[in-house]
Amino acid sequence: MLHLRLIVPADRTDEVVRTVESTVGTAHLAVLPGGAARNPAGDLVLCDVAREAGDSLIAELRAIGLDRDGSIAVDHIELSISKRADKAEAEAPGEGADAVLWESLTDATHEESTLSVTYVAFLAVATMLAACGVMLDSCPARSRCSPRSSSGRASANANSLSPAPT
Repeated sequence: MLHLRLIVPADRTDEVVRTVESTVGTAHLAVLPGGAARNPAGDLVLCDVAREAGDSLIAELRAIGLDRDGSIAVDHIELSISKRADKAEAEAPGEGADAVLWESLTDATHEESTLSVTYVAFLAVATMLAACGVMLDSCPARSRCSPRSSSGRASANANSLSPAPT
């Protein structure tokens, strides 16, 4: 289950509440009207939603413009002891284990995949070290660099300085 904390402009509270109530897989709807939130100003709406229904609900809330004029905060619920929560999860389409919350995935990949100066510097140093190794044909022991026979031993001709018997 996911817990949504929504800060909603007062003129859109009814629309947001209708959206949450019409979404299959929601439970524990709480509305604190009268400007409960200060920054941004608005009403506070709390609800729990099954993971598999979370992505569509967040998309609908964004379509209303709540991400611009209010706030959408999502927390993962580790434990919820409630018959209503069990019912909401059972009614939601799909499996909770298979559900992907795309907003969360997009946010995580954006944070962890930004190009930084440190990354580019380490990549440049690693490339230069690899180029030096290739250019110098460095091998710690020549015997280890010699071709191997099918048995895994170095061939006699590769390691021997004397000519092969005729």
